[in-house]
Amino acid sequence: MSQQQPGTLVPGQTISVNKYTVQVDRYLSQGGFAHVYLVRTATPVYGTTHHVLKRIAVANDTMLNEVRKEVDIMRLLKGHPNIVHLIDAAWHRMPDGMYEVFILMEFCPGGGIIDMMNRRLRERLTESEILQIFVDVCEGVAFMHNSRPPLLHRDLKVENILQSSATSFKLCDFGSATTVAPRPPASTQEIRALEADLNRHTTMQYRAPEMVDPYLRRPVDEKSDVWALGVLLYKLCYYTTPFEEHGPLAILNVQYRIPPYPVYSTQMNSLIGSMLREHGNQRPSVFELLNTVHRLRGTKSPFTYTIPPPQPLTPRAQTQFAPMGNVVDATVTFRSQQQQQQQQQQQHLQSLPQPVASMSRGSG
Repeated sequence: MSQQQPGTLVPGQTISVNKYTVQVDRYLSQGGFAHVYLVRTATPVYGTTHHVLKRIAVANDTMLNEVRKEVDIMRLLKGHPNIVHLIDAAWHRMPDGMYEVFILMEFCPGGGIIDMMNRRLRERLTESEILQIFVDVCEGVAFMHNSRPPLLHRDLKVENILQSSATSFKLCDFGSATTVAPRPPASTQEIRALEADLNRHTTMQYRAPEMVDPYLRRPVDEKSDVWALGVLLYKLCYYTTPFEEHGPLAILNVQYRIPPYPVYSTQMNSLIGSMLREHGNQRPSVFELLNTVHRLRGTKSPFTYTIPPPQPLTPRAQTQFAPMGNVVDATVTFRSQQQQQQQQQQQHLQSLPQPVASMSRGSG
């Protein structure tokens, strides 16, 4: 267990979360003001006695309302097989005026996808494995986007995917989730407010162009999540993000390359390219993505969604960008298969890649 922090729980300690009493087994991780623990119940809850307890120290009413919003969203999403299951949540005010919040959730024994990636630095994830992870993530995102009103995750990244079984993966961390704004920001004051909100609730390397530069006055909506899915798929393949070297300017100009190693199919690279389009209207919906990924895998979604009609590009955008073609046919520049295979062999023999580092929310 890591070094004891003020207010952290100790193994064997019991905590009540409304009607549930849990005993702390061990410390798992921390992030910001939250500490996460593996806990157990005396009797099974949803078929198991092992669960996750997130304890959050909340400084004021404003922050408490944000946490309550996260809990409310998890309640709305409860029951979907690709979203971490909320069991219950409770909070109380402490003598110093701060709040202590407990969120009891499903335990995913496979851990985080980033841990899987770091175990597979030499023998990278196969295309089949990547598509299995990605289709489950898309199923979870589709459920959010299909809500009324639609819900945006806004912090889709490998750090927020957990493995619940050998073939099942789930979305977690809904602290950045929100509804779609009714319109893009119009005034300078609205733009600055959006910029501050995005800096706090999103991760730079996964931000779409309209999030990197709110002064573009473009909608931040479901297609912003789709961009993040493109970055996420790229990272599952290549263990880095497409814009990591050159930062925000590369995102705005959509400048990236497909590495020579590992080698994936043309369809995989085309799928990435279809999501990394400058304008949201050029990107597929998550429902179109689901159809494409299931077709590549030879599977079918257990859910039925209505694919919304594409929104037309503005006249200004039409003069600058070609409209999106078929999701699978969208292409990016990459080397021939033979060249890639040669590069792959050389790269594989040269050196072991560096561990995949976690990325946190913020401006950096």
